[in-house]
Amino acid sequence: MTVQPQADTAEKLVGGTLGERIRTFADGPLFRGDAEVLHGPNPYRRMLFPAALAEADFGRPLGAGDWPAHRSLAAHRLLGTWYEAETVLLPEQGLAGLHDDFDLFYGRDLRELREGAVSELERFAFGCLDDAVDVSGAATPEVLDAYFQHVVAEAAAGPSPALAAVAGARDRESAADLYLVQLALDGLTEASAMSRNLAGAYGPEQSALFKIFIDEFGYGVYDAKHTTIFAKMLRSRSMATHVHAYWNFYLTGPLATNNYYYYLSRDHAKFFRYAGAVTYAEAVFAPAFVEMVKVFRDIFGDAVDLHYCDEHAHIDEHHGRITREQVLLALAERHGPRVVPELMRGVAEARLVGGWFEEDTAAQIRWADDLPRHRDLAGAAQVTGTRRVVLTPGSPFGTRCHDDDTVLEIERGEADLITTPTGAPERLGRGDAVLIPAGRLYGAKPAGAETVCLLHTAAPG
Repeated sequence: MTVQPQADTAEKLVGGTLGERIRTFADGPLFRGDAEVLHGPNPYRRMLFPAALAEADFGRPLGAGDWPAHRSLAAHRLLGTWYEAETVLLPEQGLAGLHDDFDLFYGRDLRELREGAVSELERFAFGCLDDAVDVSGAATPEVLDAYFQHVVAEAAAGPSPALAAVAGARDRESAADLYLVQLALDGLTEASAMSRNLAGAYGPEQSALFKIFIDEFGYGVYDAKHTTIFAKMLRSRSMATHVHAYWNFYLTGPLATNNYYYYLSRDHAKFFRYAGAVTYAEAVFAPAFVEMVKVFRDIFGDAVDLHYCDEHAHIDEHHGRITREQVLLALAERHGPRVVPELMRGVAEARLVGGWFEEDTAAQIRWADDLPRHRDLAGAAQVTGTRRVVLTPGSPFGTRCHDDDTVLEIERGEADLITTPTGAPERLGRGDAVLIPAGRLYGAKPAGAETVCLLHTAAPG
């Protein structure tokens, strides 16, 4: 007698639709969330909001203007989780009590689900860049360098929209903390994507990239590692320092920006594109951190530890020179005109995706800082559809956004509207309503035994 093994869930769904595979992954016990607003010191658990995923259409790829959409947020939360499953995450306090979560996060079932879907989800999330960026024209090192110098000078000349929003906020401390959280997405796992481009053999350019990598890791000295000094900055603001404590507050634009470098690094056919992207990033980091130091010193004085920013403002000038001269232009000279369009595309895409970071962060700060006005706007909105959401004290807390302007109204009970990681929540009682603009991130937490929320889709205009 021959016994046929039963196919497990992952095997059954490897051939399912992208949406089916995603929802199966997100419905796992690691990703359902709990009632807490912040995630505890467990890097394997993060809220993927399975209930909201049911609304997302993964059969229609994102267009260039769709990056703030709800399905974009969902896709980038998933991609970030999948990319990190290819890195080593261990909790600082040790694995005691978390061995089962470790085994599940890195185990066969979830691995097969993500490996069977990651390329398709990448095309869904980043395929729009193919049409959004045009790199036609002469393919010479001179043209590449001229374009690179132009876009870097442009970035250095203008103020950061996100930092301008921080500086102009009424509650500048909460706005600054929200900005820090977006940096924490990379700052607590810094250079993880870069590490995937260090193996192999590709000459002096490989050594140049490795110089930057070992700088990020403090030349083997843990106290000098950039993630360590980033944690000091968070600690000076009395913020949590474990990986993804603020998972619920990562915005779509910053998630996409972080994922972009993993996306390029996972596929070595995109190596030259990665080289262009990392060169652009290193060149614009230094002036951005100089601006951040000015804004944060004006808000906090000496009460905030800005060692991380000072370090990057200094060392990224050096990294910018290395990547331009010893990586970008060296690769163009060594490998000829055929690689120049890919190098240039990397520069252009990094510039575009970096703009998503700035635009999204600035918009979230401005909205969260102006909720009284959005209460007034809710009263004037014309609504076209309504759905009811029931929250209880045990309901998992998660954040989401909507594709359309949405009015959140409390039909029964009370709820706290949470829009920033450290700011005071906005208490909403029975009959209260607030307008949530399309793309803005929020969560609602019940303040009593049970709260009933109404979500009204607002008519355009």
